[in-house]
Amino acid sequence: MSTADRPDPEPDDIDAEFARLTEGLSLDEVPLTVEDVLSEGGEGEDEEELPTIAVVATSVATSRALAGAIRLGREARTDGIDIPTGSRTHDTGTGAIAVGPLAETAAHDLAAIASTALQRNGIVLFWRRGDRMTATRYKGGERGEDISPAIVLGAVDDLVEELLLGATALDELDEGIDPSTLTRAEALSWIAGKGKGNRS
Repeated sequence: MSTADRPDPEPDDIDAEFARLTEGLSLDEVPLTVEDVLSEGGEGEDEEELPTIAVVATSVATSRALAGAIRLGREARTDGIDIPTGSRTHDTGTGAIAVGPLAETAAHDLAAIASTALQRNGIVLFWRRGDRMTATRYKGGERGEDISPAIVLGAVDDLVEELLLGATALDELDEGIDPSTLTRAEALSWIAGKGKGNRS
């Protein structure tokens, strides 16, 4: 049955609503459902063993500037949280993102550190493990409200959705920048738009 022939989904028909939201996305040749996308390969796996991914979406112009901001954000925190291992920053068309295969607590640590440095700019943390996907607003280093990922995905680069749905894997991206490896001087320079993307 074609999409046009389908009746309007009932309010509680999550699969049909998800298929409607993802209509036109070239993630597969057939309509996708929540079970198809979020549970693929996860059947029978222990929840703790399911792969995880975190994406912090920002409006920062470059991955270098975001890496610098995260490095300084860690320094500004007084609660001792650190930049999670595996975090990298990358450029996208709608602003730099910070990503990593992070557990939920580490993902929120990364978002809190990033938003500490980006005081005036709100950011969104997307996190997924198995069939669970969440989106949370952060501003000024503080966690805000949880929101529906479908509401905010339309405002960010397609790469964010591709990463969350598994259409693009983290290891398919370029190396990116590890904020934890920056010196304070490098962080300040990169935030100011100076310095090179590759460190020698």
